[in-house]
Amino acid sequence: MHRLDLENSPSIPARSVRILWASVLPVTLVLAYQWWSSSNQDPFFPTIPVMFDEFTQAWIGEGFTQNVLPSLTNLALGYLSGLILGVLGGIALGRIRFLRRASEPVVGFILTIPAIALLPLFLIFLGIGQQLQIGIIVFSVFFIVLVMTTYAVVGIESVLLDVCNIYRIHGLTRLTRVLFPAVIPQVLSAARITLSISVLVMVVSEMIGASNGIGATILLAQQSFDYGQMWAGMLLLAVLGISLNLLFTIGERTLLISTGHEVPSRKRIS
Repeated sequence: MHRLDLENSPSIPARSVRILWASVLPVTLVLAYQWWSSSNQDPFFPTIPVMFDEFTQAWIGEGFTQNVLPSLTNLALGYLSGLILGVLGGIALGRIRFLRRASEPVVGFILTIPAIALLPLFLIFLGIGQQLQIGIIVFSVFFIVLVMTTYAVVGIESVLLDVCNIYRIHGLTRLTRVLFPAVIPQVLSAARITLSISVLVMVVSEMIGASNGIGATILLAQQSFDYGQMWAGMLLLAVLGISLNLLFTIGERTLLISTGHEVPSRKRIS
Protein backbone atom coordinates (compact mmCIF):
# COMPACT_ATOMS: atom_id res chain seq x y z
CA MET A 1 0.00 0.00 0.00
CA HIS A 2 1.10 3.53 -0.80
CA ARG A 3 1.07 6.11 1.96
CA LEU A 4 -1.33 8.98 1.33
CA ASP A 5 0.61 12.20 0.78
CA LEU A 6 -1.57 15.11 1.88
CA GLU A 7 0.87 17.64 0.47
CA ASN A 8 0.71 16.20 -3.04
CA SER A 9 -2.98 15.27 -2.88
CA PRO A 10 -4.81 18.23 -1.33
CA SER A 11 -8.47 18.02 -0.48
CA ILE A 12 -11.05 19.87 -2.53
CA PRO A 13 -11.55 22.69 0.07
CA ALA A 14 -7.78 23.15 0.39
CA ARG A 15 -7.42 23.24 -3.39
CA SER A 16 -10.21 25.82 -3.63
CA VAL A 17 -8.58 28.02 -0.99
CA ARG A 18 -5.26 27.79 -2.84
CA ILE A 19 -6.90 28.84 -6.12
CA LEU A 20 -8.71 31.74 -4.47
CA TRP A 21 -5.54 32.91 -2.75
CA ALA A 22 -3.61 32.75 -6.03
CA SER A 23 -6.34 34.86 -7.68
CA VAL A 24 -6.10 37.72 -5.20
CA LEU A 25 -3.21 39.54 -6.88
CA PRO A 26 -4.49 39.23 -10.50
CA VAL A 27 -7.98 40.35 -9.55
CA THR A 28 -6.58 43.26 -7.54
CA LEU A 29 -4.41 44.38 -10.47
CA VAL A 30 -7.35 44.17 -12.90
CA LEU A 31 -9.63 46.19 -10.62
CA ALA A 32 -6.90 48.77 -9.98
CA TYR A 33 -6.23 49.14 -13.71
CA GLN A 34 -9.95 49.52 -14.46
CA TRP A 35 -10.32 52.21 -11.79
CA TRP A 36 -7.22 54.08 -12.98
CA SER A 37 -8.04 53.92 -16.71
CA SER A 38 -11.69 54.94 -16.24
CA SER A 39 -10.78 57.87 -14.00
CA ASN A 40 -7.95 59.24 -16.17
CA GLN A 41 -9.52 58.63 -19.61
CA ASP A 42 -6.07 58.11 -21.10
CA PRO A 43 -6.31 57.05 -24.79
CA PHE A 44 -3.10 55.05 -24.47
CA PHE A 45 -4.64 52.87 -21.74
CA PRO A 46 -8.25 51.93 -22.63
CA THR A 47 -10.62 50.49 -20.09
CA ILE A 48 -11.19 46.77 -19.79
CA PRO A 49 -14.67 46.85 -21.43
CA VAL A 50 -13.11 48.60 -24.43
CA MET A 51 -10.43 45.88 -24.60
CA PHE A 52 -13.05 43.12 -24.55
CA ASP A 53 -15.09 44.87 -27.23
CA GLU A 54 -12.01 45.18 -29.45
CA PHE A 55 -11.12 41.57 -28.65
CA THR A 56 -14.42 40.24 -29.98
CA GLN A 57 -14.18 42.38 -33.10
CA ALA A 58 -10.53 41.64 -33.95
CA TRP A 59 -9.97 38.04 -32.88
CA ILE A 60 -13.31 36.22 -33.06
CA GLY A 61 -14.96 35.08 -36.27
CA GLU A 62 -13.28 36.36 -39.40
CA GLY A 63 -10.36 37.76 -37.40
CA PHE A 64 -9.65 34.32 -35.97
CA THR A 65 -9.56 32.73 -39.44
CA GLN A 66 -7.40 35.44 -41.02
CA ASN A 67 -4.94 36.18 -38.21
CA VAL A 68 -5.07 33.74 -35.29
CA LEU A 69 -5.29 30.47 -37.22
CA PRO A 70 -2.25 31.17 -39.49
CA SER A 71 -0.18 32.10 -36.43
CA LEU A 72 -1.17 28.94 -34.57
CA THR A 73 -0.41 26.87 -37.68
CA ASN A 74 3.08 28.35 -37.99
CA LEU A 75 3.64 27.89 -34.26
CA ALA A 76 2.60 24.23 -34.34
CA LEU A 77 4.67 23.38 -37.43
CA GLY A 78 7.79 25.17 -36.22
CA TYR A 79 7.56 24.00 -32.61
CA LEU A 80 6.93 20.33 -33.39
CA SER A 81 9.57 20.25 -36.14
CA GLY A 82 12.21 21.80 -33.88
CA LEU A 83 11.25 19.45 -31.05
CA ILE A 84 11.48 16.29 -33.16
CA LEU A 85 14.72 17.31 -34.87
CA GLY A 86 16.24 18.33 -31.53
CA VAL A 87 15.41 15.00 -29.90
CA LEU A 88 16.76 12.96 -32.81
CA GLY A 89 19.90 15.09 -33.03
CA GLY A 90 20.42 14.93 -29.27
CA ILE A 91 20.19 11.14 -29.25
CA ALA A 92 22.72 10.99 -32.09
CA LEU A 93 25.16 13.34 -30.34
CA GLY A 94 24.69 11.55 -27.04
CA ARG A 95 25.54 8.16 -28.53
CA ILE A 96 28.40 9.25 -30.84
CA ARG A 97 31.20 10.86 -28.85
CA PHE A 98 33.06 12.15 -31.90
CA LEU A 99 30.06 14.10 -33.16
CA ARG A 100 29.38 15.47 -29.69
CA ARG A 101 32.89 16.80 -29.23
CA ALA A 102 33.03 18.22 -32.77
CA SER A 103 29.71 20.06 -32.43
CA GLU A 104 30.15 21.44 -28.90
CA PRO A 105 31.87 24.73 -29.92
CA VAL A 106 29.31 25.49 -32.64
CA VAL A 107 26.29 24.61 -30.52
CA GLY A 108 27.64 26.56 -27.54
CA PHE A 109 28.20 29.62 -29.73
CA ILE A 110 24.71 29.47 -31.27
CA LEU A 111 23.08 29.14 -27.84
CA THR A 112 24.54 32.52 -26.84
CA ILE A 113 22.70 34.26 -29.70
CA PRO A 114 18.97 34.95 -29.20
CA ALA A 115 16.86 33.73 -32.10
CA ILE A 116 15.30 37.19 -32.42
CA ALA A 117 18.71 38.69 -33.15
CA LEU A 118 19.07 36.43 -36.19
CA LEU A 119 15.83 37.55 -37.82
CA PRO A 120 17.63 39.75 -40.41
CA LEU A 121 19.77 36.77 -41.41
CA PHE A 122 16.74 34.52 -41.74
CA LEU A 123 15.04 37.24 -43.76
CA ILE A 124 17.91 37.18 -46.26
CA PHE A 125 17.97 33.40 -46.68
CA LEU A 126 14.27 32.56 -46.39
CA GLY A 127 12.59 35.76 -47.57
CA ILE A 128 9.24 37.11 -46.43
CA GLY A 129 6.50 34.57 -45.93
CA GLN A 130 5.43 31.55 -43.94
CA GLN A 131 8.83 29.92 -44.34
CA LEU A 132 10.38 32.75 -42.32
CA GLN A 133 8.04 32.30 -39.36
CA ILE A 134 8.39 28.52 -39.32
CA GLY A 135 12.16 28.60 -39.84
CA ILE A 136 12.91 30.98 -36.98
CA ILE A 137 10.66 28.99 -34.62
CA VAL A 138 12.43 25.75 -35.55
CA PHE A 139 15.77 27.41 -34.88
CA SER A 140 14.68 28.75 -31.48
CA VAL A 141 13.48 25.30 -30.37
CA PHE A 142 16.04 22.98 -31.97
CA PHE A 143 19.27 23.87 -30.17
CA ILE A 144 17.82 24.00 -26.65
CA VAL A 145 16.17 20.60 -27.10
CA LEU A 146 19.33 19.29 -28.75
CA VAL A 147 21.55 20.19 -25.80
CA MET A 148 19.21 18.90 -23.09
CA THR A 149 18.57 15.65 -24.96
CA THR A 150 22.29 15.13 -25.55
CA TYR A 151 23.18 15.39 -21.87
CA ALA A 152 20.19 13.23 -20.96
CA VAL A 153 21.45 10.46 -23.25
CA VAL A 154 25.00 10.82 -21.91
CA GLY A 155 23.61 10.46 -18.39
CA ILE A 156 21.84 7.17 -19.07
CA GLU A 157 23.18 4.46 -16.75
CA SER A 158 25.69 2.17 -18.39
CA VAL A 159 23.98 -0.85 -16.80
CA LEU A 160 20.89 -0.18 -18.89
CA LEU A 161 22.95 -0.08 -22.07
CA ASP A 162 24.81 -3.24 -21.05
CA VAL A 163 21.50 -5.05 -20.66
CA CYS A 164 20.56 -3.92 -24.17
CA ASN A 165 23.80 -5.33 -25.52
CA ILE A 166 23.35 -8.62 -23.69
CA TYR A 167 19.85 -9.10 -25.06
CA ARG A 168 20.91 -7.75 -28.46
CA ILE A 169 18.49 -4.86 -28.45
CA HIS A 170 19.70 -2.59 -31.22
CA GLY A 171 18.49 -0.17 -33.84
CA LEU A 172 14.94 1.17 -33.78
CA THR A 173 13.92 -1.07 -30.88
CA ARG A 174 16.64 0.38 -28.63
CA LEU A 175 15.69 3.89 -29.72
CA THR A 176 11.96 3.56 -29.05
CA ARG A 177 12.02 1.18 -26.08
CA VAL A 178 15.12 2.29 -24.17
CA LEU A 179 16.71 5.59 -25.18
CA PHE A 180 13.64 7.72 -25.80
CA PRO A 181 11.74 6.66 -22.62
CA ALA A 182 14.89 7.33 -20.57
CA VAL A 183 15.20 10.96 -21.75
CA ILE A 184 11.50 11.88 -21.65
CA PRO A 185 11.71 14.02 -18.44
CA GLN A 186 14.58 16.12 -19.83
CA VAL A 187 12.89 16.45 -23.21
CA LEU A 188 9.70 17.66 -21.56
CA SER A 189 11.65 20.23 -19.55
CA ALA A 190 13.20 21.54 -22.76
CA ALA A 191 9.81 21.49 -24.49
CA ARG A 192 8.25 23.59 -21.72
CA ILE A 193 11.06 26.15 -21.91
CA THR A 194 10.94 26.43 -25.68
CA LEU A 195 7.14 26.71 -25.82
CA SER A 196 7.14 30.23 -24.39
CA ILE A 197 10.14 31.14 -26.54
CA SER A 198 8.27 29.92 -29.63
CA VAL A 199 5.29 32.15 -28.90
CA LEU A 200 7.58 35.16 -28.50
CA VAL A 201 9.49 34.39 -31.71
CA MET A 202 6.22 33.84 -33.58
CA VAL A 203 4.89 37.27 -32.65
CA VAL A 204 8.12 39.16 -33.36
CA SER A 205 8.70 37.43 -36.71
CA GLU A 206 5.19 38.34 -37.82
CA MET A 207 5.87 41.97 -36.99
CA ILE A 208 8.75 41.97 -39.45
CA GLY A 209 7.85 39.70 -42.34
CA ALA A 210 4.10 39.00 -42.45
CA SER A 211 0.97 40.65 -43.81
CA ASN A 212 -1.33 38.79 -41.42
CA GLY A 213 -1.11 37.05 -38.09
CA ILE A 214 -1.22 38.08 -34.45
CA GLY A 215 2.06 40.01 -34.48
CA ALA A 216 1.29 41.83 -37.73
CA THR A 217 -2.16 42.86 -36.48
CA ILE A 218 -0.78 44.15 -33.17
CA LEU A 219 1.91 46.14 -34.97
CA LEU A 220 -0.61 47.62 -37.44
CA ALA A 221 -2.89 48.63 -34.56
CA GLN A 222 0.02 50.34 -32.78
CA GLN A 223 1.07 52.21 -35.92
CA SER A 224 -2.56 53.25 -36.56
CA PHE A 225 -2.92 54.55 -32.96
CA ASP A 226 -5.68 52.00 -32.37
CA TYR A 227 -4.62 51.29 -28.81
CA GLY A 228 -7.79 49.40 -27.94
CA GLN A 229 -7.04 46.78 -30.58
CA MET A 230 -3.38 46.74 -29.59
CA TRP A 231 -4.22 45.94 -25.97
CA ALA A 232 -6.76 43.37 -27.20
CA GLY A 233 -3.85 41.67 -28.94
CA MET A 234 -1.94 41.62 -25.66
CA LEU A 235 -4.98 40.05 -24.03
CA LEU A 236 -5.07 37.41 -26.77
CA LEU A 237 -1.42 36.55 -26.15
CA ALA A 238 -2.13 36.15 -22.44
CA VAL A 239 -5.05 33.81 -23.14
CA LEU A 240 -2.94 31.90 -25.66
CA GLY A 241 -0.06 31.50 -23.21
CA ILE A 242 -2.30 30.26 -20.40
CA SER A 243 -4.11 27.82 -22.71
CA LEU A 244 -0.90 26.40 -24.16
CA ASN A 245 0.61 25.97 -20.70
CA LEU A 246 -2.52 24.16 -19.49
CA LEU A 247 -2.55 21.84 -22.51
CA PHE A 248 1.15 21.16 -22.11
CA THR A 249 0.73 20.31 -18.42
CA ILE A 250 -2.04 17.84 -19.21
CA GLY A 251 0.01 16.21 -21.98
CA GLU A 252 3.11 16.12 -19.78
CA ARG A 253 1.34 14.33 -16.95
CA THR A 254 -0.26 11.85 -19.36
CA LEU A 255 3.06 11.03 -21.04
CA LEU A 256 4.97 10.66 -17.77
CA ILE A 257 2.33 8.37 -16.29
CA SER A 258 2.14 6.24 -19.45
CA THR A 259 5.92 5.75 -19.49
CA GLY A 260 6.20 4.98 -15.76
CA HIS A 261 7.97 8.19 -14.70
CA GLU A 262 7.24 10.15 -11.56
CA VAL A 263 4.95 13.11 -12.09
CA PRO A 264 6.48 16.26 -10.57
CA SER A 265 4.38 17.72 -7.78
CA ARG A 266 3.81 21.40 -7.24
CA LYS A 267 4.77 22.20 -3.68
CA ARG A 268 4.29 25.52 -2.06
CA ILE A 269 7.47 27.51 -1.49
CA SER A 270 7.61 28.59 2.15
